[in-house]
Amino acid sequence: MIEPIALFGIQFTVSLVAYSLIALWFVWPRLSRLPLEAALAPLLWVHAFRIVGGSILAPGAVGPGVPTEFREMIGYGDMATAGLALLALIALRAHLPRAIAFVWVFVTVGMLDTVNAIIQSIRFSVFTYPLGVNWVIVTIYVPALLVSSLLIFMALLRPRQPAGTT
Repeated sequence: MIEPIALFGIQFTVSLVAYSLIALWFVWPRLSRLPLEAALAPLLWVHAFRIVGGSILAPGAVGPGVPTEFREMIGYGDMATAGLALLALIALRAHLPRAIAFVWVFVTVGMLDTVNAIIQSIRFSVFTYPLGVNWVIVTIYVPALLVSSLLIFMALLRPRQPAGTT
């Protein structure tokens, strides 16, 4: 039987590679031609559904051995980050003067939350506990969050084109 951490590593890595190839071959070539605000919106939508991470707080969602400290950090961190993504989307849609600043705050907090969640998952050895649907969230959705965060950073850091040029 395969060790849980090895299974996690395989599934997470394959998902990360697959999302990276999708981003490289299809997403970034299209988004890189768009104005910044238009390129950021679809990438932010991926994070608006981070509320799914809050499912770890639901009764019976994970085995009773999963530490409460870990569950709360993951659940509340993901839900707060989803809220920041929605605020950034609203700011972009409303063309607020500080909309890009909202995106920077979101992507910085979101990336820190994601990396911390991965580190704490290993620290608490949560892959040895029953995780239910949360296993799928971590191995399928978290790699998508990482790749979309990277694309957001790339969009924010790319050279700006003068108005009226393409």
